[in-house]
Amino acid sequence: MIGLSWEGPVVWWNPVEGLRHAFTPEQRPRPDQWRATLCGPRVTLIEPDEVDWLLPTCDDCMSAAVTRGRDREHRREETSRQLRERFGPEVR
Repeated sequence: MIGLSWEGPVVWWNPVEGLRHAFTPEQRPRPDQWRATLCGPRVTLIEPDEVDWLLPTCDDCMSAAVTRGRDREHRREETSRQLRERFGPEVR
């Protein structure tokens, strides 16, 4: 049944270098990792505190995250459509 499993996050967020940046979902961000942000630069991650999470969000990372979310939703809808075509309209 489609819709009952969680696919994991679209992106991970981590505040670093003055902004909250997004990172690919394959690996959860951990302090001292060297990772590429969705906007491009590679950064060393920190252990954020409560105040760090109040930093502004990187606009380029947000745009990339929204696009990834829409792409995932499109793939989910396409899979659902293909299943309905193959097995009938009761498949959701």
